[in-house]
Amino acid sequence: MTAVQEFGTPFFDVEPGIPHVWLIHTGEPAFLALGEQPNLVEEGLISVEDEERAADFLDASAGIRLRARRVLLRMILARYLGCAPDEVGIITAPGGKPVLLPDSPGSATYAFSAGHSGELYAVAVGRCTSLGLDVERLRSVGRANAIAERWFGRDEAARIRSLEGEALDLAFMELWTDKEALAKRHGAGLRLMHGQADVPEVHSELDVDRERTAGRLLRIHPRAGYVGAIASSGPLTDVEIVTKGDPRWII
Repeated sequence: MTAVQEFGTPFFDVEPGIPHVWLIHTGEPAFLALGEQPNLVEEGLISVEDEERAADFLDASAGIRLRARRVLLRMILARYLGCAPDEVGIITAPGGKPVLLPDSPGSATYAFSAGHSGELYAVAVGRCTSLGLDVERLRSVGRANAIAERWFGRDEAARIRSLEGEALDLAFMELWTDKEALAKRHGAGLRLMHGQADVPEVHSELDVDRERTAGRLLRIHPRAGYVGAIASSGPLTDVEIVTKGDPRWII
């Protein structure tokens, strides 16, 4: 995992097999200001659906963060597509995966995925057919064994049952992000995880060990207290982190 350009440095390319992962601290004023701007729908920076979702939050700050994430996603993608942020076309594919509109500039070249947890927002951009990215704040999960039994394969659930304490917390969260990244790459999200213990083809699609051995799944360490994973349709050589070199990863 290699650090690359600062956020403010323009660049428009990414090598095949080495996706960029942008890390953003969502508590910073510069980030929040993106979601506080008026007329974001009219300016083509967020969709009507996202504006409606943001407006439905009882906590106004959650709506601001949602708007800011959507604006920043277009700002990031515009750097690769060579267009203005309001020209970045994003649709939701069957299964719920956000993808570039087929007729958008560069849509046949780039794939992206995004995730957020706690005060971290991450966006992955790569040259491949599909990407899946997940980040999670490291925390204790009280029902880790029960969740593993429901969402993980039998062998993986057994591995979780064999651990306790901090080792259990870390192993569970790492495996969860692995699974989420693979499911998001596939495009079905958590629905793909459900029942995988009894459906061989689904278990195969989310086979962490196989995908890591094939080089299509890598874990990332986005910042202290967080875990993450990125899955690609093609082999991954490395992951390059885009940050200002500041521990807060401010924009």
